[in-house]
Amino acid sequence: GSMHELEFDEEEPSAKIGDELPENEREHLMPRERVREAGMTGASTDDHESTDDDMSPETLIHEDGARDAHETGDDEQADWDLSVVDENDIGGGDGLDEAEMADIDPLDGKR
Repeated sequence: GSMHELEFDEEEPSAKIGDELPENEREHLMPRERVREAGMTGASTDDHESTDDDMSPETLIHEDGARDAHETGDDEQADWDLSVVDENDIGGGDGLDEAEMADIDPLDGKR
């Protein structure tokens, strides 16, 4: 995913309670299925799958492929890009990590 710098000094327009969302933002946040299932839990639906009102991992952890909050997902899990490895390949591999390298050759030259 991309990196976005946090800018706390910049004043951003904020909505107030009672303000309506723009149509495209409303459709993105509340698609028709979400509106139809509002207030229902998985037990209330025909397929008994969780709805957006359930506090379950399926609804709290989105797997839509978005790599950050500013990116729209494409309904494909982001972790498909990752590799399946065995226990010997987990971690940084061979060699020193950043902390060990800094002990040997610090950036400021002081040891």
